[in-house]
Amino acid sequence: MLALGIESRPHATQAKWRTTCIWLFKGRVRVQRKHLLRRAAKTRHSPNGNNNSYGVCALKKVIIIGGGYGGAMLARKLDEDFDVVLVEPRKAFVHNVAAIRAIVDPTLMSKIIMPYGKMLKRGRVVQARVTEILDEGVFLSTGESLEGDYTIVATGSANAKPFKPIGDDIEEFKTSSALTHAALSGARHVAIVGAGAVGTELAGEIATGFPEKSVTLISNVPVFPDYPASLRKKLRIRFDDVGIRLLEGRKARLDRFDAAFAGPIVLDDGTTIAADLVIPALGSKPVINPLAAIAGARLGKNGRIIVDPWLRPTSRSNLFAFGDMADTGDLMTVAAFVRQIPFLAKALTALDAGIRLETLVAYKPWNISPIVLPVGPKRGASVLPITKRGLVVGDMLTSLAKGKSLLITRYRKDFGLKGQ
Repeated sequence: MLALGIESRPHATQAKWRTTCIWLFKGRVRVQRKHLLRRAAKTRHSPNGNNNSYGVCALKKVIIIGGGYGGAMLARKLDEDFDVVLVEPRKAFVHNVAAIRAIVDPTLMSKIIMPYGKMLKRGRVVQARVTEILDEGVFLSTGESLEGDYTIVATGSANAKPFKPIGDDIEEFKTSSALTHAALSGARHVAIVGAGAVGTELAGEIATGFPEKSVTLISNVPVFPDYPASLRKKLRIRFDDVGIRLLEGRKARLDRFDAAFAGPIVLDDGTTIAADLVIPALGSKPVINPLAAIAGARLGKNGRIIVDPWLRPTSRSNLFAFGDMADTGDLMTVAAFVRQIPFLAKALTALDAGIRLETLVAYKPWNISPIVLPVGPKRGASVLPITKRGLVVGDMLTSLAKGKSLLITRYRKDFGLKGQ
C-alpha cells in the first residue's frame, strides 16, 4: 500500500490538515479528500482577509456554459466540491415546464422566472455569452476571459415563442407570453400544429382552462410513435374527455414557425381548419454554438453535437457536453438529466483524483426515456422507465409527478426562493 501527497504543517492548530492521501490498493484508487474539500470551501476566505486558506486543497474550477435546466442543475450538484462558474446571458432562469400553462394562466409568470442570485452557495453566475471556447477556459461577449480546469457545455435548445425565450431578454419573453394569452382569450377555435410534448400539453391546458373553446391538435405522424401503443390509447381517451380534436397523419401549411398567428390554416390535402389562432409547436432545435466552432466537433443527423461514451465532444480531455444540444442517445427532455448529471459529477471527481476517464463505466442512456404528459392539472398519461418498453401510467401519477404543481415549488426551492 502506497500513500501519495503527504503534506505536514508545523502549526499545531493546523494539524487537522496534515495529510491528504490517495491510496492505491490492488489497482483501485481510493480518494480520501472529499471531506477536506468541503472544509476547505468553508475556510476559503479566512477571517483576517487572507484568502490562501493556508494552502489547503485548491479546488478545481469548472466552467458551465448555459444556465438552463442542465447547466443550473449541474452547477448546484458540483457547487460543494468544485469552484463553479456558470455562464448564462439571461438574468434569470425560466422554468419552461410551466411556461405552457402560463399562456393560459398568466398569474404564474412571476413564479416561473427565477433569478440566479441565490442558487449557488459558493460558486458564481456570470451574466454573459460565451463567444469562444478556449483550451482551458472561455472568452466572453464582455471582452473578458475565464480560466478553468474543465469546461462543460449545456447550451440546450430553442423553441417557438412563447414556450422559451428567443433571445436573452426576459422582458421580451414575458411580453410574448402575454400577447399570446391575449390572442388566446379572444379566439373561439385554436389550432395547434405539432403533437409532441409541448403541443400535447398546450392543447390540454387550453381545453381545461378555456373549456368553451374548440381545440384542434394536428400531427403529421401518430402521437408518440416511439412509445408503447397504450400511451397513445390513454392520450386519445384524455383528449376526448376534454374535447380536443386530434388529427393524425396530416400536415399543415404554416405561414410562420416561430410564433402564434391568426388563422385559418390549410392542410396538405386542401382542407381548411377554421381556427382563429394557430400556434406552432414543432419541437425544439439544439443550440450548438459556440461548441460547433471547435475543431473536431461533429454534428449528428439529428442536429445535435456528437459526444463519445464519456460525453466528450472532441479529443480534449477537459471538455464535456450534455443535454439537448448533445447527441447522448437520450431524448431532448428534462428527464435525461437524471442520468447525465450524476455521470458528469462522478467523471469530474474521478479526473480530479487523477483517474483516467476511460477506466470508468461509459455513459448509458435510458432504455426508454421517461415522459410525463399532463392534459391539464388532473389528467394525462406517462411512461416510467420500468421494463424494457416502459410502464404506461395514467391520471393520478401524471398529476402527482407534474400536472398538479408543474414542479414550480421544487425549482423555486432549488433557486433559493423557498416561500417567496
